Amino acid sequence: MKPLVVNRHRLDWTVGTGGTHVPGTGWDRALLTRTYAGGLATWSREAFPDVVVTDMTKPRQLEAVCDWMVRTRQATHIISLHEKDLLMAARVRARHGLEGPTEKQLLPYRDKLLMARTVAAAGLPCPPVTEATYSFAELPWTGRTVVKSRWGLGATEVVVVDRAEDIPGAVDRLGGQAENLLLQEFVEGTMAHVDAVVHDGRVVFASASRYLQQPGHFDRMSYQGSVVLTDGPLRSALLSLNEQVLQALGLHDCVTHAEFFVTEDGLLFCEAAARPGGGGIDDIVARTHGVDLVRAAVRLQCGLDPMIRPGASDGSTHGVIGVFQNVNDQDLAVPLSEVPGLVSYRRVVADIPGPVQHATDYGHVVVLRAAGQEEFDTALAQVLAVVEKEGSPRA
Repeated sequence: MKPLVVNRHRLDWTVGTGGTHVPGTGWDRALLTRTYAGGLATWSREAFPDVVVTDMTKPRQLEAVCDWMVRTRQATHIISLHEKDLLMAARVRARHGLEGPTEKQLLPYRDKLLMARTVAAAGLPCPPVTEATYSFAELPWTGRTVVKSRWGLGATEVVVVDRAEDIPGAVDRLGGQAENLLLQEFVEGTMAHVDAVVHDGRVVFASASRYLQQPGHFDRMSYQGSVVLTDGPLRSALLSLNEQVLQALGLHDCVTHAEFFVTEDGLLFCEAAARPGGGGIDDIVARTHGVDLVRAAVRLQCGLDPMIRPGASDGSTHGVIGVFQNVNDQDLAVPLSEVPGLVSYRRVVADIPGPVQHATDYGHVVVLRAAGQEEFDTALAQVLAVVEKEGSPRA
């Protein structure tokens, strides 16, 4: 086996410590990465002696380099975990006859308009959606409208408007290409997510969590995060609906991250992706259930068993709190050490300081362990009190 890793994340997140997630050793595996945002973090010659760095802001260049590396290294598999690169990797696989996720399999998880229509066609609860080219005066709803990219990620490229007549302005703000946008009825409520592993046509593992705040509101909040649900009716309902959604979208070998609205009338599907969730979700799932979602995703793209062996639960849960990079510029390790259940604290130095552009642009990452949801919420309040007391706003 000769895998090629296409990396757009912090390197050790994708490949594991010393590249342990990736099959093979030495020159049998190649790495295509970037310098930005930790693309070479913890890189070593021993783990990846064959490494190529490119500008990943240029999609055509990236695909050409990936194609060249597959051809010249005789790669047998492509590992690609970032949502921006999933379809690109599928096209390169197709050109070289490699196994792995195909463009047809991935499109329902990537095109949000196709995704919503597929889920709705299966009779599953989903907010009404239509093309952004639809006549604004004839929308099948009367309340607020979400205008968002069909291809966006990380809760970016989203605008919420109160009136239908404001939609053209929102389309202009999002680039003016209505064919690449969709309109969706705004949903009041909280949000949750389910992170699952699909293998051999069935869901072999799933973990449900609730978001601490709405992901789409990151530009006007000080923090975000989520906490794993270990029991209760909400967890059961989420796991059930998630499995139905994945069956509708297609059960190919992959790790999935699906989001749901939690309303007074029940659950509604929001969107899903065929890759591990970001923002520390993999960490809290691993700590709570003993399952490494990133390693599973890497192994599945290499045609291997995902190695899902959940550990025995002690009933506790874990949650991650991400304080956004523009909230404060202080190291909070000492004051946070007094918070009950603190598992870890990490300060993140932003590559580009300033306004938050993405739902996981964290300046501080806090992981907590708690006996249950109430205990977690109490510890969360203490973390936020420390942030408010000790932090100083960034310029």
